[in-house]
Amino acid sequence: MEQKEVIGGEKLRIYETIFVLDPSLDEHAIQKEIEKVEQLIINHQGRIIKNEKWGMKKFAYPIKKKLQGYYTLVYFEGAGNIPTELERSYELNESCLRYLTVVSEEKGKQPEGEENKEVVKTNASPSE
Repeated sequence: MEQKEVIGGEKLRIYETIFVLDPSLDEHAIQKEIEKVEQLIINHQGRIIKNEKWGMKKFAYPIKKKLQGYYTLVYFEGAGNIPTELERSYELNESCLRYLTVVSEEKGKQPEGEENKEVVKTNASPSE
């Protein structure tokens, strides 16, 4: 049985981190950067819950002289040291234009899955 409450005396939380990568990177380089973030989480006893690749999006204003970037959102479970390690990694990575890591608002619930979306669709159209 998997222990989810405590690792090394520290309570686990659900986090979400979003980061924006340089648009000049090719697909292989983007995938490699995403894998680096995931591996950092795993190496610090975290668990990836969900990974959403939003793709290339335009910025509202230029960031580091770029007009767009590749967005990725990762939900993960882990101890409080992981966001600090992620921030350090993002700061040292020249390909990362922006980032943000927060405790998930769901407070312990997993992000909405495909099965939950189906329930919403079913409830939204009672005439069928």
